[in-house]
Amino acid sequence: MKRGPGPGALFFGIAAAAVVFAFTLPLLLLDEGTDAPAAAIGVAAALGTALFLGLLWLVMQRQFLTPARRLEAEVRMLAQASGEVSLTETGFAALSPLASAIADLSGRLAAVRADRERAVAEATRRAADLSDRLAALLRDLHEGVLVCNLRHQILLYNEAVRAMLPATADLGLGRSLLHLVSRQPVQHTLERLVRRIRDGRHRDHADGSTAGFVAATADGRLLHCRMAAILGVDDEVTGYVVTVGDATLELASLARRDALLRSATEDVRQPLANLGAAVGALADHPDLAAEERAPFDRIIAESSQALNRTLERITHEYRAGITASWPMEDIHSGNLFALVAERGPGNDGPELTLTGLPDWLHGDSYSLVLLLSHLAGRVAEATGRRQLDLSVEADPERRFVFADLTWTGEPLGAARLNQWRADPLPEALAGLTVGDILELHRSDLWCVRHKEGCAKLRLPLPRPQEAHGRRNDGPAPRPEFFDFDLLHQPLPEGSFARQPLRSLSYVVFDTETTGLNPSQGDEMVALAGVRIVNGRILTGETFQTLINPGRAIPAASAAIHGITDAMVAEAPRAEAVLPPFRAFVGDAVLVAHNAAFDLKFLRLKQRAAGVRFDGPVLDTMILSRQIQGDHGEHSLDGLAARLGIGLVDRHSAMGDSLMTAAIFLRLMDMLETQGIRTLDDAIRRSNMAVELVARERAF
Repeated sequence: MKRGPGPGALFFGIAAAAVVFAFTLPLLLLDEGTDAPAAAIGVAAALGTALFLGLLWLVMQRQFLTPARRLEAEVRMLAQASGEVSLTETGFAALSPLASAIADLSGRLAAVRADRERAVAEATRRAADLSDRLAALLRDLHEGVLVCNLRHQILLYNEAVRAMLPATADLGLGRSLLHLVSRQPVQHTLERLVRRIRDGRHRDHADGSTAGFVAATADGRLLHCRMAAILGVDDEVTGYVVTVGDATLELASLARRDALLRSATEDVRQPLANLGAAVGALADHPDLAAEERAPFDRIIAESSQALNRTLERITHEYRAGITASWPMEDIHSGNLFALVAERGPGNDGPELTLTGLPDWLHGDSYSLVLLLSHLAGRVAEATGRRQLDLSVEADPERRFVFADLTWTGEPLGAARLNQWRADPLPEALAGLTVGDILELHRSDLWCVRHKEGCAKLRLPLPRPQEAHGRRNDGPAPRPEFFDFDLLHQPLPEGSFARQPLRSLSYVVFDTETTGLNPSQGDEMVALAGVRIVNGRILTGETFQTLINPGRAIPAASAAIHGITDAMVAEAPRAEAVLPPFRAFVGDAVLVAHNAAFDLKFLRLKQRAAGVRFDGPVLDTMILSRQIQGDHGEHSLDGLAARLGIGLVDRHSAMGDSLMTAAIFLRLMDMLETQGIRTLDDAIRRSNMAVELVARERAF
């Protein structure tokens, strides 16, 4: 650091100035005719001044400057000293009070240092003890354990991991896990967990904040892994723990069993063909007597049937064994398909639009993402279509869940699809092909005509092994809510009113609330919406948020929608939620079931939020009344049951929005049969239905 002039230099500078001043002052005061004594007086004054300043300098040197330099040196030593070192309070002349204060401060500093050193020593001891315990625990585990940060750097590991990695593996603290095992499964699994935790689904998910996957080492060894996210403040993911088990021998055994089964299959097919030929030969030579033919016919037929049953049983058990050995879990199709859609543009694949109602399925997430991404690319290549729809549909008999890729055009031939089965998937483990992944999931591949001008590629996938979401097994549904001022709408004007219903864009929305009385203080706790365009539910275009109601959520309401006070404690208020929701709606027509109830909550908050919800609204409950009259079931559950729509995530804002959207599309077909084809037609009929209900209730 640059230092200024010392006190000595400063003093001498002042003294020199004083001497010059004392010598020249008499000369300035006298005229040009001044005689010699005046000069002598000036010289004497200068010498007196110099003498005085010299004495003053000696006093300052003894009393201040020398003690100050000594004090400075002592303080510098104290700043660097360790332990209890005190300052000698003598020998500082006029600076003794300052030295005493510094000595007191030095004592306090020494005490603080001692406390800090004791705290550091105790914390170090505890950390060492914890580290020893953790090391002992990890050492005794048969499974390998790795702790990594979000940059995949290894922070901790046990020796069991080293035995599972190649001898040349660069295992060490601070090294990247992605250099030791295949990176794609690790990144995919971490992304899944981050999405699950970010959406809050880990709180009621069967696996919580963990997920399984299979990874491969550089020497081709396969590892069964399970990743657990490390959560920090506000459930922020700060890293992850991976447990690792060697699956090489197990999967190699499965591969050998696969080869054996294929061989056995081929060996069995030839005897079957021989038996069939024998039966045909006997049939071609009817010259044998009936009593001579009967035993042969019976033996041949029974043998053929037994061999067929054996073949079917072996094939079934083989597939079941393979599936059971591969790490699979229940997957929400919306999350799976979102990952598939994100891969498309980045891999020169087609643009995928997520449509339809989501559902749950069972499988290996990573391999299914690779499979669906590859098939989407193959379809785009074969058809020239760069935009495909990706959706899921439950088998009517509830045996499978179909993953469907839909495009505008003709179906693809079976021969082409069979060729695709041999396609290798470069990012898949152990060189798996399309056919291998289909077989792992006991799936198949075929193409059908979807509707006029459209075709779809279908993959049947296993259904989930457990029930998921809030289904229709809770309290009674919300009662019908009529606010006739809200339900009776002005007719839309211009060409917008004359547009066909199918050509319009819609946002189907739903709310969850603290109770059923919006005018008496009940508030929203959740709001969700999903867009419908060209008769398709765009599950990739949704709005969903929790809302802090500013009041306690009654237990009876929480039992219905599952939202608690703790879940909304950090959520925004309704006034902050409605502007982005209004922007999401845009020029679309709003749709809701029992719309007056949900619309009432929006309208009560729109002034505070600075927005208006004054566009056209269609109510599926009112539309149902137009179609069925008063004799039908108009509740959301009743309509879903009659229309064959599965109930998933019932009594959640997003689940009910999706279900209402599916019901609305089915009702639109029925409305057309009654001549209701435009928005103007629908609102006119809705207003008539509202008038009828109002008159009925008036009497």
